[in-house]
Amino acid sequence: MAVIPGGGGTIPARESWILAAGSQGWVIMNLTGHPLTAVVTPVYNGAKFLNAAIEAVQAQTYRPLVHCILDNASTDATAEIIAQAQAAGGPVPIITARNPELLAQVANFNAVLKLIPPEARYFKLLCADDSMTPNAVEAMVKAALSAPGVTVVGAVERVNGAARPHRFPAETSIFEGPNAVARVFADDARIPGPHVLFRTDCIRPHEDFFDASFIGFDTEAYLRILSRGGKFAFVHEEVLDSLHHDEALTATDRKFQTMLYEKLVLVERYGPYVFSNSEYAHMRQYRLRVLYRRLLFWRLTGHWELFRRDMGRLRERGLAPSFWDYADSVLSWPEHLYEKRVSGMREPRPWPADAVRAAY
Repeated sequence: MAVIPGGGGTIPARESWILAAGSQGWVIMNLTGHPLTAVVTPVYNGAKFLNAAIEAVQAQTYRPLVHCILDNASTDATAEIIAQAQAAGGPVPIITARNPELLAQVANFNAVLKLIPPEARYFKLLCADDSMTPNAVEAMVKAALSAPGVTVVGAVERVNGAARPHRFPAETSIFEGPNAVARVFADDARIPGPHVLFRTDCIRPHEDFFDASFIGFDTEAYLRILSRGGKFAFVHEEVLDSLHHDEALTATDRKFQTMLYEKLVLVERYGPYVFSNSEYAHMRQYRLRVLYRRLLFWRLTGHWELFRRDMGRLRERGLAPSFWDYADSVLSWPEHLYEKRVSGMREPRPWPADAVRAAY
């Protein structure tokens, strides 16, 4: 049984659990034996897309499920949309709150986690402009329960309707956490950060779950959790939907190219946990080459603000490129381009017949 703050009123019984007003708030009584799972949606001025996200959660087949929505002091119709959805009394209960004043984006993402019922075992992030198929949560929770120690679950993502290559081998759905991290760093796999399902005990009381020092804070979160051990599960189905548009967080990275430097920092932070010494040195050099090529491109095309920003970061750390560093990065570019544009778009090569597979 889980208690949700802010009770009051009368809520009808669901087919798989009972939601009723208790002395401390809403009380969820699980009648299915399945773990309570929360979908969390932090939102600021999301009226344009929020209805679709709410409808996607209401259409989920998994039970017991709750939808936690935190309104970050929106000035558009976001509050009205949330109120209407609550009043409609759909099959998935909505737990909501509103910040009295505007929080920074990452602070709002951390704050919404406080709405998760204490007895929930899993939570899944769903941004207000994203969606998912009706079986998404069911498939991801099933994957989480398919092996002991799974802390993070991903799945195939569609972006504006087109499936993105993920490169996780079809032969297995379970990976050791550090192995999944190594695959991501080597561009041998991709995990869609805005859609990941986490085990709730990954949230530590004295640690911000999402690190505000990163633009790609959702990516940093799953890399940190997986680097600490545990397992990663992957659902080989197209169940996640992302919308890329000019107002999205991804548009910020496309404009300012922040992730190039952040990928280097992430490799330096978590690479030693997942690579041997020689593998780590190779991966760090790979990331430096990518960044050096981008610096050269910015310099030649007159993007001086971006050039000075990342050159300043590298100079502070004694990593400013020399002429030979630029030359090395350019000479390695054809191989990198082939890997990203040609080889990287293919399906993973089949495993050898005698390769070890996880069995649970």
